[in-house]
Amino acid sequence: MTFTPFETARLRLRPQEARDAGFALCIWGDPITGKYLSDPVLDDIDDLNEYMELLRNLSDSTDCYYVIAEDKVTHQPIGTCCAVVKDGGSCWDIGYCIHPTCWRKGYAKEMVNALVQFGAQNGIKTVLADVAAENAGSCGVMRALGFTPTENGAFRRSGSQTEYKNLTFKKEL
Repeated sequence: MTFTPFETARLRLRPQEARDAGFALCIWGDPITGKYLSDPVLDDIDDLNEYMELLRNLSDSTDCYYVIAEDKVTHQPIGTCCAVVKDGGSCWDIGYCIHPTCWRKGYAKEMVNALVQFGAQNGIKTVLADVAAENAGSCGVMRALGFTPTENGAFRRSGSQTEYKNLTFKKEL
């Protein structure tokens, strides 16, 4: 889904484009950065060309906003986020990933808060985010932004046998 880019104090959030596929692959497929994502580890991707083509075409999605967050000054990407549109558009299920060089600098809170505000401006009423229970950093981001854990569950990273307990965080707008 496309949208008009928007900005925060330090970031510009824009639609993910074909040119962003390499960046997305690097952080989503990394065993550390993408540890708690459902995307496959880079080494487990059978057909890298096919997967890259999928990443190049994410903006064609009709039910999900795929977003690149970049530094406003350098224009370097620092992370990705997405919002899956649910319940006729009244709910978004969000996820995000930050490049490790940008961890612990407040970018996750800034990016997620901007995404939530963008959703509020577009009429959403509820935001959900599934977070691995052991991912203290992301659980902290959710709590700091006013999300509350509402459900427990589990998920497995694609191509992995490792199962993680997760919390579904919820925020009513």
